[in-house]
Amino acid sequence: MEKIRCLIVDDEKLAQEVLEYHVSKFDVLQLEGVCNNVFELMALLNKNKNIDLIFLDIKMPEISGTDFVTMFNNPPAIIYTTAYNQYALEAFDQNAIDYLLKPISLDRFSKSVQKAIQILGTKQESVSITAEEIQGYFYVKSDKRLVKIDPKKLIYIEGMGNYVCLYTESDKVIIHETLSSIEENLKHLNYICRVHKSFFVNLNKISYLEQHVISLINKKNIPIGLSYRDQVYEKLKIM
Repeated sequence: MEKIRCLIVDDEKLAQEVLEYHVSKFDVLQLEGVCNNVFELMALLNKNKNIDLIFLDIKMPEISGTDFVTMFNNPPAIIYTTAYNQYALEAFDQNAIDYLLKPISLDRFSKSVQKAIQILGTKQESVSITAEEIQGYFYVKSDKRLVKIDPKKLIYIEGMGNYVCLYTESDKVIIHETLSSIEENLKHLNYICRVHKSFFVNLNKISYLEQHVISLINKKNIPIGLSYRDQVYEKLKIM
């Protein structure tokens, strides 16, 4: 079986660990090394000429990921992994395979792997992962930590401008993101539903509905926005 030989480049240890975990789920990927910065990356590429793909962070000390691609002659294929969406246009101008916004879910990562297989011409019968794995945990960055979130234990998510609060059965996690930025990582979970411009709820954590207001198991009441009502009631199993 032909493998895609890849590298991870990120200056944050926890971000490296998340990507290493994701890479380990795909037999088609062969991890050849992990680098903390562009200088380590260039040194490794000078030693190993057989790298096919780099999972590359953008904001790193001294030399950014996009600067590396500009300065390095004939770099391997690139999948950018970043917490910043403002570099997307530049990334795709550089013909990057994909642009992954952190926190990166396994489902979203899987789509990038499939793009890489198609573009790099690797023959692989299947890179599918089980529904249980896809619906497994994901990470969010909160107060300089990557916090593990089990979506099945989420009760609701609230957006407050440039911050998002995730309320679980046992905790409250605040992240510096917008609801729109994490929606991509939630859309494969059919039990997590946007019910209002400021709220997502776990449909499995609803106690009852009354007059277009959802009452959750933690006693929190959340209104169903007018523009979301049709899709919410469509998902609910009403007898």
